[in-house]
Amino acid sequence: MSTDSLTAEARRENAAMLAAALGTDLESASEALQFGVMITFDPADATAAAVADDLAALLVRTIATVTFGHAEPNTALEVLIGRVDAKTSLPSLLVHVGSDAAVIGNDPEQQRCADIPRILCLLIACYTAAATMRAVFGARLPFEAVLPQRISFDQLGIDPEAFDASVALGQAYLAGAGAIGNGFLWAARHLNFTGILHIVDDDDVSPGNLNRQIWFGKDDIGLSKAECLARLAQGEFPGLKLTPRSYRLQDLPEKSDGPWLPRLLVAVDSRRARRKIQMEFPGEVFDASTTDIREVVVHHHRQPTRGACLSCIYEADQEEFTREHHIAEHFGVSVDDVKSERISPSAAHQIAAKVHGVEASALIGIAYDTLFKQLCGEGTLRTLEGRRVVAPFAFVSVLAGTLLALEVLRRAGSGRNSLDFNYWRVSPWHPPLGRRRILRPPQTGCEFCSNPVLSSVNAALWGALPAATSA
Repeated sequence: MSTDSLTAEARRENAAMLAAALGTDLESASEALQFGVMITFDPADATAAAVADDLAALLVRTIATVTFGHAEPNTALEVLIGRVDAKTSLPSLLVHVGSDAAVIGNDPEQQRCADIPRILCLLIACYTAAATMRAVFGARLPFEAVLPQRISFDQLGIDPEAFDASVALGQAYLAGAGAIGNGFLWAARHLNFTGILHIVDDDDVSPGNLNRQIWFGKDDIGLSKAECLARLAQGEFPGLKLTPRSYRLQDLPEKSDGPWLPRLLVAVDSRRARRKIQMEFPGEVFDASTTDIREVVVHHHRQPTRGACLSCIYEADQEEFTREHHIAEHFGVSVDDVKSERISPSAAHQIAAKVHGVEASALIGIAYDTLFKQLCGEGTLRTLEGRRVVAPFAFVSVLAGTLLALEVLRRAGSGRNSLDFNYWRVSPWHPPLGRRRILRPPQTGCEFCSNPVLSSVNAALWGALPAATSA
């Protein structure tokens, strides 16, 4: 398997991410990614085979080649999964899967893998992909990651029997069919979700998306993300109807003054977009986001709540302010234009006059962040400032989507609206730790929670806050 399925723009986005991580230039980072990985496993071991398939699907979106059972001239590492012997003298990375944990590293106790829920194979593959990058680049990556590492399944806080249970989503909405939205459905196909999921995104697949939006290929470029994702994923969901909606969430025709948005999964790609979504008064929110390749954040709340909302979690910060000024400067528009999120007809003409090779008519309605990432990926804009402008690797986005799916399983599957936490920070470079889950209170000065008018509307939609409630 090779990255021939990727476009030049997608490969450039990977190089830009690695360049930002290593503190090197784009050309050097691009050359550094031209290595291969060989995966060795016993095909009779179902768990090992599943981890191998998932690992290959992730790595092929990032590095030059991935092979099964044989090495290519550029192969730099052999990953051994389960009870197998190395077939090369290359440096190796061992993966053992037990019933309660997976161990990634140089563990000599290689045994046949235990039978585990299929979604956990994908979780292991995400962490193995990160360990692969660490094994190749070592201390050059700015993350403290020690091998071997133990991925303990009990840290997920999910009862083992829940993985096989039917989970009724009802009428739910997925806001964003990009990298995390792709990752969510890539993981959720291994769970038994039922109901109707509206996939809401008004954007099209671009050449620079293919390194991290795992369902999409070259044939999907230029087509609606929502329609492509629903079409490609539907066959994996016998009990869940995927309905594509090529809109922005706030422009859906069913939007009303009543409680029209009972359950929302958030996978959009900017802090400001999340704050605007909170202004739609969703009843229950499941949210996942990434901070380049450093971290994944998972958030949940159900109204009425004494905990943090989306606007609390994603309050405006200095990095967002700097990025918006940076985009405005590159495009020749005002910061207020960028804050509006979508390119207006007048702004489109300003951008076309500033940026060579773009047509104003093709820009109208596109998100500023989307266009900026696209032009950076194409090499049209060569200056990359601000870490959040750089798109993460596939395994980070899929990890975020997987954790989002597991959070839906935890909450919707049990019907519990737990008091114990509403916020979880997870590193792709370290095992997930349950003790990092916290209950975040509302942010002082939050544009949603601190507004008495919005609070009264929210109470009218979802009920007054009782004396003791959940997050």
